[in-house]
This record gives sequence, C-alpha cells and structure tokens, in this order.
Amino acid sequence: MSPFSRDEFIELGITVPTERLIPWATRQLDAARQRQARLQARGVSAATLSAIHDLIGTLEKPLQGPSDAPDLPPESAALAMLLWEEATTFLREARLIAKAEFSTRPDLLAKFRPGVQTGLTLANLMKELESMTTLFREHSSELAALGGTEAFVVRGDHLIKRLKEAKGNLDAASRVLPPAEAQRCHDKGLLYDLTRRLVRVGQLEYRDDPEQAAAFNVAGVARKGGVSRAPRRKEERVGGGKAV
Repeated sequence: MSPFSRDEFIELGITVPTERLIPWATRQLDAARQRQARLQARGVSAATLSAIHDLIGTLEKPLQGPSDAPDLPPESAALAMLLWEEATTFLREARLIAKAEFSTRPDLLAKFRPGVQTGLTLANLMKELESMTTLFREHSSELAALGGTEAFVVRGDHLIKRLKEAKGNLDAASRVLPPAEAQRCHDKGLLYDLTRRLVRVGQLEYRDDPEQAAAFNVAGVARKGGVSRAPRRKEERVGGGKAV
C-alpha cells in the first residue's frame, strides 16, 4: 500500500506533466509484461499491471484530438519543482560531506541516511532537510572543514522556509481545482507512484543483469528542475488538456 494520501497524490499529479508521464509509464508497463513471469515472484501481479494500464487509458482520453495541447504545470507547481531540485541538490552534497567524514563510523553515518533517495512530496523533503540541518549543527566541529559550515547550514534553513511557502501555494492551487481535474491529478500521481515502484522492482529482480535492468528506468520523467514556463492559455487547466 502506498504511504501517500489523496492530497499528496494530487500534489504529485500537478507537478508531473502528462505528456511525459504517459509515454514513460507505457514503456515501463511494456517492459514488465515482457518479463512478467520473473516479476511475479517479486509481487508484481496481473492486477498491478492492469491498474497501470487502466490509469494510462484514463489519462490518455483528454489528450486525444488535434486541438488538445500538452498540459503545463501551474506557476506554483513550476516553482515547487525548481525548488525541489535545489533542495535535493543540497541534500546530496550534505550526505557526501557526512560520508567523507564518517565513512569509518557506520553507526553515526547512518543518521545522515546516505544513499536515501529523497521523497517526492514537499512535506517529506522538508523533514529530510530539518533532520540534516540539525545533524550538521550537532557535528559542526567535524564537518566544517569539509564544507559543512554554518553558512552551509543556513542555506538549508532558508530552503526549508522556501519549501514551506511553496507547499502552501501548491496546496492553495490544489484546493481550487474543479473535482474532475482534482481526480485527474490524483490519477496522475497514482500512476507515477505505481510505475516508479515497478521500476524499482524491475531493477531489483535484474540487479545482476544490467541490460535487462536498464529496461526499467525513469528516463523522460525524472525531475530535472527545469520546467516549461510558457504562458498558459486561459482555457488550459492544471489537470491537463483543455477546459470543455
């Protein structure tokens, strides 16, 4: 069962463009179907693949027809995505600093959660940052020489404040979505979550076969920080497609 709530699925859906999500999910579904016998042993059932297939079909419908333009994220989502990338870059650097200093002290290093992939929701990202800045202050005497200075930690503090503001703006955008568009964003978030798990399971099953494992990837949908800022036509909505 996914740990995400309905609101968190909607948040994910707002920030993932449909024109990137559907082709990626389709590729991963095809890869899984070709290897279904192996993946069943890892819990990938026919029902799981059917759920992904059905969500793709539901989300494809508003995109049909030559007059429908690809959806663009609202300004609040675009800014949140840029900030997400900045914050995850900060966390990667922080974990590398901790790993360099505490590589021979595994019990202490574990507190910095090395190798952990930061959660996709802003709330999870803020928790990671809050924990990291606290640890860096507790171990400032050991980490400062490697770049874990007070100025570095203050950067983290500022990111937390900006993330809180970004989440507030994103939540406000979510609350004013018409019901049909809110459901569409929920479905996009659910499809992203199910497919991302499929990728991880596929990479696990084929961990000793790089060629097969490469079929399971996030190419084309992984967040890069850069998002379209093209102006949105009045009739376009954040859920994707055009308003009817």
